[in-house]
Parts: sequence; C-alpha cells; structure tokens
Amino acid sequence: MRCCCRGKRPDESKVTKELKIPDLLGVVLDPEKALLRFVHCPRRSSVRVREDVILQIQGDSEVLKQTDKWAKELSSKCHSMKGPRKYRVFINPASGSGQATGERKGRTLVLQHPPGFKCTSTYTILYPSTAKVNPESCDGIIVVSGDGMVHEVFNGLSKRPDAEAALRKLPVGHIPGGSGNALATSINHSAGESFGALEAAFLIAKGKTQPLDLMTVSQPSRPLRTSFLSLSGAIISDIDLGSESMRFLGGLRFAVYGVYCLLNPKPLQAELTYWPATASTVPGSSPPPIEEALPEGPWVTITDSFNVFWAINMAWASFDSHLAPGLSMGSGTWKLALLRNASRATLTKFLLNLENGGHVNLEKAELLECKAFRLLPQGSSGSRERFSLDGEEVPFEGIQLWPSLGGHVLGPISGKSLGGSVFVGGSDLVSSCFFLVLVRWPRHDGEKIL
Repeated sequence: MRCCCRGKRPDESKVTKELKIPDLLGVVLDPEKALLRFVHCPRRSSVRVREDVILQIQGDSEVLKQTDKWAKELSSKCHSMKGPRKYRVFINPASGSGQATGERKGRTLVLQHPPGFKCTSTYTILYPSTAKVNPESCDGIIVVSGDGMVHEVFNGLSKRPDAEAALRKLPVGHIPGGSGNALATSINHSAGESFGALEAAFLIAKGKTQPLDLMTVSQPSRPLRTSFLSLSGAIISDIDLGSESMRFLGGLRFAVYGVYCLLNPKPLQAELTYWPATASTVPGSSPPPIEEALPEGPWVTITDSFNVFWAINMAWASFDSHLAPGLSMGSGTWKLALLRNASRATLTKFLLNLENGGHVNLEKAELLECKAFRLLPQGSSGSRERFSLDGEEVPFEGIQLWPSLGGHVLGPISGKSLGGSVFVGGSDLVSSCFFLVLVRWPRHDGEKIL
C-alpha cells in the first residue's frame, strides 16, 4: 500500500470519500479480518452523527504491519491524549425523566471503537464511590446523568485525603442524562457544538480538558460541601426544586412549573455580601466560619428584596438558560444575576429571555462579578424558603461560597483543532474494496509522505 499527499485531491474517476480530521476519533486495524475502521463523527445539519468507514485491506502481513503503523500515526492527530486511556463511567438510570440509560447510547456510539479508549461502567442511583477511584490507574471520570451526580462526584473527590492530586489528575466528563445538564451544555457551547449526548461524548473522546473553579460551601447546620455550578434562591430555586415531582417531563418541567411560580411569585428578603471580581486582592485561602464576621476586605453589601437570586460559575445554568454569556468556568469569577423589586411583567421578561441571553439587557437586571459571597436570609422571608445548590436542595439558612481547590473537566475551551482531511477510495467503496488512502493535513511545506 502506498499513501501520499502532494496537495492534490484523489483521482475523481475512483470512488472516494473525504473524512475531515477534526471529525475523526481515530483509526483502528483489525488484523485478523484485515479491516480498517475510521471512527468518524461528522456534522449533519449542525448535529453530529456516527458514520464509521470500514475498509478491507488487501495484501500480505507486511502490508498489514505498515497499515497499522499508519493508523496509529493518524490516530495521534485525531485527539490530544497520548497512549491508552481508561475511564470510570457512572450512569444514573433514574436521572431526569429516566433517560440516562437511553443517553448511554451516545457514549456507546462514540466511545466504543476509538483506539486505546476503555470504559468501566457502574450503574447507580446513589452517590458515586469516587473515593475508590485510583488516579494512577484511571484517566478520568465520566458521568451519564444530570448535574446532581456531577455535584456528588466533585464532592467525593474533594473529600479524599489526596483531594488536590485527585482533582488535578481526574478530569470529569459529562454526558447529559438529566433535566438541566448545565455542565455538558456549557462545554458543548464553548466548543461550538450542538447540545446532545453524542456531541458531549465526542468532545470527551477528543481528550482535551479545561479548568473548573470549585467553591467551598458553608452553612451552620451542615458539613462543608463543594459547589461547581450554582446557587439560586427566590423564583429560580422555587422552579428548580418545586418541579421535582414533574421529572417525567424532562426539561419541560421547568417551564410548566415556572408558569405557576409566575402567577404567585415569592421574593427573597436577604443580605448579600460579595467580594467584587474587580478588586485588586483576592479572598484568603481558608473560608471563615459562617457564624463569624467576614475578614477585612473590599466587601460590598446589598440588603433587599430579590425576585431573582442566581449565582453561576459557567455560561449556561441549564440546556435552555444562557444565564452568563461569555463566562468561562475556569475564570476564577462567579456571576450573580439579580432582579430586585421587579414587577411580574419584568420577571416574566427575564425568564423568557434566558435561553438567548437577552435577559442581560433588561433595565432592572443586574449581573455582578465576584470571587466569594455570603447570603443571609432576613427575618420572615416571603419566599418559599428554598435554596438550590447545583440543583440540589440545601437548608434555607445562611450560606457562604468561598474559592477552593480547582478541578478539571473533559472538553475543550474552544472548538479549534487540527485541520486537514483523509481521502479514502476504492473501485467500490460500498463493498469496501480498498486500494488507496490519501492523507492530507496542514504543514508548512504543504506535503506529507507516509
């Protein structure tokens, strides 16, 4: 077999197919059957599909040996990981509308054949046992569920004796299987991908990572916890937690219950104290006890009636709520979305504009940036007395979020990747008769000889 590229397309008289390297997850040879598989996930009408190309190799053992060498070289161009990869996969079959088992197909479709990619799956509706995951024998953790299980994974890693090393060595990937799916949506969107299980699994298989800020959460009645996503109060937590009985509707439950909450909104009376992101200094490394006064610093305090209180660590709060456009999850900054003393009409406009990010242009909407904050309910609040932390209910009492050890997630910050194409051809591609593969990727000299 001879493969080459000199800046020319293959012979148009032959049946050929162009495979773009950014759409490939690798190439693997089955030497027993002499089959060469291109793991291929192209875009079709803005969404990815799985379209592998399998070719029959013709030749002796030396041809197979050279083909295998070439396949490994091409595979190294398709993802950023070196060597075999092993992942622990936690699947919650009861998350969201119970679709996590179905969404598992997205993982199966993409992660089944990439060379050097191995997954060990665990089905659980309980907290994942991340304490037993060995960072030295595993390259990361993949969650097929909603944001609640992602929350539990990061809490499990943060409580380990080797928390700093575990958070550094074990990036977390998220394949959406819940109702909100904020982490998967934020990663997909930043990479220029559509929202979906297949796209999320595809980015995980590509192997790139990005940093994720984590916060230590303090409350008087609870042990310290870790937050990776958000804290909400007033109508946002009412919708999030009040709609739990409607999980069978999936993400639609938020819209249905939101109508009820709009008809009878309950504001949150509270004192908010935050450390502005624009300050020249940063909070100390250790969070103060929430029962004690805050340390000296450039704190700003707001005491008011909040129709909306929503603190967020990434751009998307759910698959249809673009709460903080442009916010990177590793920026060291959280955003506080506030709406104070607003009419029902303004509150309705805020909620209706969340999907496209248009809420930031409303006159009464505030989007503040902070490094840390403390929220204290005041007196007899008119709200339904709910706080939602990463989508999970926590006691309605004083709560503080403080910077802590950072983590990593599987998925790139942007969708930029190595360009180029692979041209596969033969006299009859349908019957997989293979005689030529022409490989092309950008080089300064415009030529690559294999």
